[in-house]
Amino acid sequence: MKKYLDKLIRNIRINKNLFIFLLIIVIIGVTTGALFTAIISTSDKELVVSYLNDFFTNIKEGKLVYDNSLINALILTVGLAIAIWLLGVSVIGFVVVIVILFMKAFVLGFSVGSIIATFKLKGILMAFIYCFPHLVINILIFMLISAFALIMSFKIINSITSKKPLDFKHYMNRYFIVLVFSVIILFFTSLYEIYALPKVINFVMNILKW
Repeated sequence: MKKYLDKLIRNIRINKNLFIFLLIIVIIGVTTGALFTAIISTSDKELVVSYLNDFFTNIKEGKLVYDNSLINALILTVGLAIAIWLLGVSVIGFVVVIVILFMKAFVLGFSVGSIIATFKLKGILMAFIYCFPHLVINILIFMLISAFALIMSFKIINSITSKKPLDFKHYMNRYFIVLVFSVIILFFTSLYEIYALPKVINFVMNILKW
């Protein structure tokens, strides 16, 4: 395992410019999502406030339903990670990968902005608890798999345009390891989100006498 992690870190260092680019995409996405909460219509703001109030009320009263929550969370995280991975072996997938990463960051920013806008000072603490650590880890994992998807896509495009042979098996093996690593991490963050996060939020709400 350590050998694979060392290779992963080495690849990140080699492609640091790409990771910096993706980090900028994430920052722009989060910022845009947070600012978007200020420009949506009054009716949309009321819907967001109503949803958040119901969400936190259900947590406080222990009314959340877990039946399909984990499956839904896995579809939204693991399923999306697999989709990005598959896009990496396509010729035109790199554009979609960037859009998906931006949208994930946008949703994160919108969630944080909405919580803060609705609950003010208490919302700052609640937004932090709601996002950290699982959503932050998720964004980092999506950055990782997006970077490798782009690298894979560019290698295929370069092989086609330059008419040079590509050791596809070698790169696919490394690419598959990245997917397995990402899926494992996303599985555990989904478990935290569904089963641990409500308890943490409930604990904090009791302390704050929310």
